[in-house]
Amino acid sequence: MNFTGTTAVVDFDAEAALEAAASVPDAEVLIGVEYNTEAFNILYVSETVDALYRDRDQMEAHFDTIHSYVHLDFTERELFKDLFVDPDGVRAFVTYMGNMIAIRVLSGDDGLFIGLAPGSVATEVVNRVEEAVENQ
Repeated sequence: MNFTGTTAVVDFDAEAALEAAASVPDAEVLIGVEYNTEAFNILYVSETVDALYRDRDQMEAHFDTIHSYVHLDFTERELFKDLFVDPDGVRAFVTYMGNMIAIRVLSGDDGLFIGLAPGSVATEVVNRVEEAVENQ
């Protein structure tokens, strides 16, 4: 079931942004999902992530549960803008877990979730994704 989808939810070319992430040396992309507060679309799933689910329906149901909290990304962005002196914007969130690095890059009211294998270089991935989005 390893699959690649096409951009359908966000106002930027999420496929190109995900390809930019995958082009970073020492960054292994496990999953890519475009999202906003209304919807999500799974763009890429590695064999590693695919093996965690019995089928696409189970994966979609799990991501639907995750998506129900996505409004927090946009709320937290505003919170950090308010809390810190001159933060020059809040561009991304990175969460390090035992089995994955979860990156959420925000562009306006849209986002791109990228799951990386542990040990990947998150900052460079964020930079490449932002560059890809800005150059569209």
